[in-house]
Amino acid sequence: MEFSGFTIIIENYIINDGNDYNYKGMLFVKLGQDKVYIDIFGFKPLTVILPFSDLMKNDCLKEYYELSRIAIGKPNIERDYCESDDLNHTPIINKKELSVYADTIYIVEDALTHTRVAKKGNCYYSLNNYIFRNMEVSTNEEIEEFFVNYNKNYGFEERKATYTALVNNL
Repeated sequence: MEFSGFTIIIENYIINDGNDYNYKGMLFVKLGQDKVYIDIFGFKPLTVILPFSDLMKNDCLKEYYELSRIAIGKPNIERDYCESDDLNHTPIINKKELSVYADTIYIVEDALTHTRVAKKGNCYYSLNNYIFRNMEVSTNEEIEEFFVNYNKNYGFEERKATYTALVNNL
């Protein structure tokens, strides 16, 4: 299994609950050579298991998957974006639980200054390892519903070129 993440954080963003940030992100878990688990979180959570070939056919998701993979193996350069005290933490895999600090690319936007920077860190996930052992590709209906909700609720597409340039400057 290969884990990678891509997260967008908007700082100085005041919302009704008093938080001064907003975020949305993606976790990619490549399961062997033929499928990938995608967990999108933030505004409206979405999950799907796609054939890897379908991921590669979707221009937007492919781009974010490839950007997330740039984080894999790079040293963590920003303590503020690491959820582990050990900046180079590696996954712990046991029979019941999979606890992982996935290498993650963060795009940090400031709502006041409109500046954007890319940061390398990690993000903690605790997942049931049994789920991954027998995961089947989602049905056609589930995949279609995932893409309808993804396109409706997440605005990743219009920022793709900007994010790629930021990540390439790491």
